[in-house]
Amino acid sequence: MQVWIIVLCLFGHVTSDDFPSLITANASIAVVLDHQFLQDKYQPILDELKDYIKELARVELKHGGVLVHYYSWTAINLKKGFLAVFSVASCEDTWSLFKRTKAEQLLLFALTEVDCPRLPSDLAITVTYTEPGEEVPQMILDLRTERAFNWKSVIMLHDNTLNRDMVSRVVQSLTSHIDDEDVPSVSVTVFKMKHEVNEYLRRKEMYRIISKLPVKYIGENFIAIVTSDVVTTMAETARDLGMSHTLAQWLYIVSDTSTRRGNLSNLINDLYEGENIAYIYNRTDVSSECQNGILCYCKELMNAFISALDEAVQEEFDVAAQVSDEEWEAIRPTKRQRRDMLLRHMQQHISTFSKCGNCSTWHALAADTWGATYRRQTDNIISNKEDNYTNILIEHVNLLQVGFWRPIDGIKFEDVLFPHIQHGFRGKELPILTYHNPPWTILQANASGAIISYGGLLFDIVGQLAKSKNFTIRIVLPGHIKEDSSNDTSTDMMHSTSAKLTLSAVARGKVAIAAAAITILSDPPRGINYTIPVSIQPYAFIIARPRELSRALLFLLPFTTDTWLCLGFAVILMGPTLFIIHRLSPYYDAMEITREGGLATIHNCLWYVYGALLQQGGMYLPRADSGRLVVGTWWIVVLVVVTTYSGNLVAFLTFPKLEIPITTISELTQSNLYTWSINKGSYLEMQLKNSDEPKYVSLLKGAEMTTPSGTDANLMTGSSLNRVRKERHVMIDWRLRLKYLMRADTLATDSCDFVLSSEEFMEERVAMIVPADSPYLPVINKEINRMQKAGLINKWLSAYLPKRDRCWQTSSSTREVNNHTVNLSDMQGSFFVLFLGVFSATTVLLSEWFYNRRKKKNERVVIKPYVE
Repeated sequence: MQVWIIVLCLFGHVTSDDFPSLITANASIAVVLDHQFLQDKYQPILDELKDYIKELARVELKHGGVLVHYYSWTAINLKKGFLAVFSVASCEDTWSLFKRTKAEQLLLFALTEVDCPRLPSDLAITVTYTEPGEEVPQMILDLRTERAFNWKSVIMLHDNTLNRDMVSRVVQSLTSHIDDEDVPSVSVTVFKMKHEVNEYLRRKEMYRIISKLPVKYIGENFIAIVTSDVVTTMAETARDLGMSHTLAQWLYIVSDTSTRRGNLSNLINDLYEGENIAYIYNRTDVSSECQNGILCYCKELMNAFISALDEAVQEEFDVAAQVSDEEWEAIRPTKRQRRDMLLRHMQQHISTFSKCGNCSTWHALAADTWGATYRRQTDNIISNKEDNYTNILIEHVNLLQVGFWRPIDGIKFEDVLFPHIQHGFRGKELPILTYHNPPWTILQANASGAIISYGGLLFDIVGQLAKSKNFTIRIVLPGHIKEDSSNDTSTDMMHSTSAKLTLSAVARGKVAIAAAAITILSDPPRGINYTIPVSIQPYAFIIARPRELSRALLFLLPFTTDTWLCLGFAVILMGPTLFIIHRLSPYYDAMEITREGGLATIHNCLWYVYGALLQQGGMYLPRADSGRLVVGTWWIVVLVVVTTYSGNLVAFLTFPKLEIPITTISELTQSNLYTWSINKGSYLEMQLKNSDEPKYVSLLKGAEMTTPSGTDANLMTGSSLNRVRKERHVMIDWRLRLKYLMRADTLATDSCDFVLSSEEFMEERVAMIVPADSPYLPVINKEINRMQKAGLINKWLSAYLPKRDRCWQTSSSTREVNNHTVNLSDMQGSFFVLFLGVFSATTVLLSEWFYNRRKKKNERVVIKPYVE
C-alpha cells in the first residue's frame, strides 16, 4: 500500500535530479509503519498520522514543500531521491533499514521497541517506546552503548523488588551482541537478596551475600538495583568488607523514588575518600497529565523533522540569494551535509520541546570523593593545630549531577558517570611531603626559603602520577608541620630529623603522599604504608684504588725466579763445558795450534759465555767445529732468551703491576690487612644479624660500627673517606651512595683514589610512603608498576647517576695506557743495576789494589837470591 501527499512549494513544483536543492524542489520523505510490528494499532496510527502530517506541513512548513510516501514494510526502494526516512518497526528491521539508509546517506529517525540498542547518534535518531515502570533494562543498555562504563564483567545485586522477567531483560541488555567493536559484551554474575523490612535482618542478609562474592575472579564492578532504604545499608556493608575502594565501581539504580519523594541526594549522608560510586534514581512523574504512546512519539518526531526541514530550506534560500545560479550549483549542500544539518536541528528540537515520555525520567549522580578530605588540610597543614586527619569520612558530601535519561533521546551526560575513573582527582591539589635528598628528591629554594623548583627520581614518579591521575602538587616540607611527640614511630633506620618528621606527618594523615626514599621494613612503623619498591639498592664497599707495586726490580719481572736460576746455572755450566770441549778437541794437535791463552782457560770461557748472553760476544772464538757448535748453540739460546725478555719487559713497562685487589666479601673477611665499618642501626646491620651465611657472620663480627647523625654526618663521611684513602680500610654502604661519594671526591681532589667492589649484596628496597588508611595505595602501586614495566623508572634514575669519567672502573679492571712514555720510575731498576755493577767493580778494584799492595809488601820482606 502506498499513499502520498503533495504540498506545493511556494516556488512551484520543479522536477530535478535524485537529490535536488530544497529551494527548487519539494523534499521527499518515506514514512514506514511496519504492519507486522504495529498489528492492530497500524490502521488507526496511519490514519491519524496522515492527517497530522498534512496539517503540520500546511501550518509549520513555511519555506518549502514535502512529499510524503507511506509504506507498510521496511523493504522499500531508497533510490527514489528520499531526503529522510521515518520508521516504526521492530529492532531488527530498524537496524536493517539503518544500514541501507547509511549507505544512501539518508537521515533515519526511528521509533522502535524496548531493549533495542539505539542507532549511532551522529547518523540517526532512535526513540525506544517503553511502558512506564519498565525503563531499567533499556536505560542500562543505553549506558552500555554510550560507554558510560568500560567493564568486561559486572556483579549485579538485586532484591525481590525486581521480578524474574526484569532480571532477564537487564542481563540481556548487558550481554547482547551489538554491532560496534567499541561496545563489548559484559560478563554478568547475578545475586539475589531477600528483601527484609527490618534493618538488622537486612544488614545480615547483605553481609551474607556480599562477603561471599568471589571478586578475585569475577571483578569488582557492581550494579545494585535496590530500593532507597537499602542504598545506605548496602554501601556501609560493602565499606565494612573492604569492597568499596579506588579500584571498585558501584552503580546504584534506585527505582522507588519519584518527583514527589524528593531528591536521592538527601538520602546520601556518608561518603568516604577514594570511593567510586554513582547513583541513577527515578524521577518519574506519575501525574495524569503525562503524555505517552506510540502516536505521541510519531507526532513529536515528525514535528521535529518539519521544523528542521523548514530551517534547512531557509538557510539554503539565504545562501542562494547571495550568489549566482552557477555558484549555487557548486556550493549547495551534499546529501551528507544535508543529512547532518537536519539531524542536528532535529536533536535540538527534541531536546528543547519534547514532552512525550518526559514523565519517565531518571537522573544520574556521581560522588566526588577523590581528594575531598585534603581540601581543608591544604590550608591547615602548616598550622599549629593537632587535629588528626586519619579519618577519611568526607564531612561535606559533594554529588555531581552528571546526566539524565529519557525514552525519547536516551542518556544525556553533562559529565562522566564515574568521574574519578576517567579523570582521576579532577585537578585537585594534593599536599606532597618531601625533603632534600638527592638523587631521590632535589629541592631548590630561594633566599626566603620558598621552594622554587623540585626534581629527582621520586618527583619524576609523582609527576607522572599527577599527569595520569589529574592532580596538582603542593610541596610541603617536614619543618612546616608540627610534630606529634606522642607518636612513637620506629626510626631505627632514619637518622635525620627530616625523616622522623616525615614519618610522623604521614602517620597522622597530614599529607597524601610522602615523596621520600624510605627503606621497606618487614615491620613498618605505626600509621604508614609503603608503596611497591621504586628502586632496589644493593650494598657494596669502597676501597682505596690498588696501588702500583715498586718498579725498582722491574728488570727482574719478565722472568720468574726459577727462570733466572736456570739461566744463571746455564751460564755457570756453559763456561766449563766450553772449556772442556776446547781442551779435549784433537783439532789443535793435528793442526799444531797452541792452546795457550784465549779459551784455554776456564776463566776466559766463563766471561765469553756471559758476554755472549749480553750479546757482546768475545775476543776469542774456537777454531774446532766441536767448540763452534757449542758456541753457536749457546747463541741460539741467547737469541731466544733475549727476545723473550725484551718482549715481556715492554709489556711490564706498558701495563704496571698493581696490588692484588679485594673485590668480594669473602676476600675481605679472609684478609687480615683490611678493616671495615658499617653504619650502626642500619638496615644492613639488621639483615646481617638475621643471616646465617658464614661470610656475613664474619662480616658483622669484624665490622666497626659508626653512628653518623645530624650535622656531623658529612664530617664523619669525609673522615671515613680519608681513612679509606690513607689506611687499609673499607667503607660499606649503598652502591649508589658510594658512587656519589667517589664522584664528589674526584671533583674535589681531581684524583681517582677509590674503587668499588665488584660484588653486590644485601639488596635494600626503597619506596615512598602513604598513610596507613590511604585508599590510594592500590592506584599508586598500579601506576608505579606500569612505569617499571615501561622502563621509565630506570631511565629516570640513570639521568641522576654520576656520569662515567676517567675513574669509572672496578678494582678488577686493568688500567688502559696508550703511548706510554718511559719515565724515571720505569728505569730506576736499570740505574740500580748500574750502581750495583759500579759498586761491584769498585769492590773488586779495591780488592785487587789491596792484594797487589800486600804482594809487593811481602816481596820486600823475602830475601831473593841474586841472579846475574
